[in-house]
Amino acid sequence: MPAPRTLNPVRILMFARYLPPEYSGAAAQAFLLAGQLRARGHHVEFATQSWNGQRRDYVVDGFPVTALAMQLRARHQEFSVWRSLAVHLWQRRHAVDILHGQGAYYTQSILGPFGRLLGKPTLVKASLSQNDLSSLSHSTIAPVHRRFLRLVDAYVAISEELQAEFAQKGLAAERVWHIPNGVDTGRFRPVDEQRRRELAAALDLPADRPIALFVGVFDERKRIAWLLREWVAANGFDTGVHLVAVGPTSRDSYGAALKQELHDLARAHPALLTVRDFSADIVRHYQAASLLLFPSLKEGLPNTVLEAMACGLPCVVARAPGSQELVHDGVNGATFAVDDTAELRDALQRVLPALAPLGARSREIAVQHYAIGAIADRYEALYAHLLSQRGGGHP
Repeated sequence: MPAPRTLNPVRILMFARYLPPEYSGAAAQAFLLAGQLRARGHHVEFATQSWNGQRRDYVVDGFPVTALAMQLRARHQEFSVWRSLAVHLWQRRHAVDILHGQGAYYTQSILGPFGRLLGKPTLVKASLSQNDLSSLSHSTIAPVHRRFLRLVDAYVAISEELQAEFAQKGLAAERVWHIPNGVDTGRFRPVDEQRRRELAAALDLPADRPIALFVGVFDERKRIAWLLREWVAANGFDTGVHLVAVGPTSRDSYGAALKQELHDLARAHPALLTVRDFSADIVRHYQAASLLLFPSLKEGLPNTVLEAMACGLPCVVARAPGSQELVHDGVNGATFAVDDTAELRDALQRVLPALAPLGARSREIAVQHYAIGAIADRYEALYAHLLSQRGGGHP
């Protein structure tokens, strides 16, 4: 539901685990939303943890960011993060109205008790299925995580799977708001076939062949190594399609080795594959592509699929949490079982003859249900609700 237009300017502090220069899909969503809120007269600032241990204040896209000091060698780094956050929130207590956690993890859930102490409404957004809330079961920190979350005023679930997870974990259903991720449908938009070929050529990609695009972190969860190995072994499934993989290196210990393997595969099979580092002009890669290929094991509601849909691409995705909520067989793409080569081949064979109609439907769904302006409306409604519950006087 749209927020009341009488909503006064609200001052929001967003707390996230990873913010630029660290890559994070959740952070990209946070800044996308923040831009919409700023355009509507609201103030947004960010806090995160410093990955070199030292406090740092900097600016991203015009938004102030505070990287909080933490003890890198401590067994429980979160204690030092919380201590720094407590000081920061106390200093900012007269400058912010709402505490907005980007993530419902144990570390972010500290906003619950901090918000109660400061008299500030709080919300946390769960971004990844079977992840944000996993420590609530069979974990030594489960009782503390659960207690923290019960002090949070609202939970944002970006997918139906996450909405169900909140219920399964025994958290109050009346506090759960289903607000999906959004996409900038003005920036991510389709181009005609002539323009697609021009962009492909400008990006040094084959302009006379269909291009399948993967966008995402090069890590094990995304199943990118599986995809490229199978693509090479099956000669591109005899489709004549060129596969392009674009993404940042994983922060995990295996990240550099995995990236090297992917680049080695591409160099050995240049007719089948191209592998590139992530860049800010990613929209050009979407517009140069013919379809999206996304084999990820689990997601929240993936930015990659939303961006591809907004660019009018059919999507071939693994049937995994998050992805399967966006893509429906024969409607805007096709799905396949995770790590199932035969099903992937079949999905490609079903999509390739119908690229135009499937892509048009992708764009239509993105505009109707996931445009960032409408998503910002829903966050404004949530903020108004929380402030009225706390007697903030803003609605």
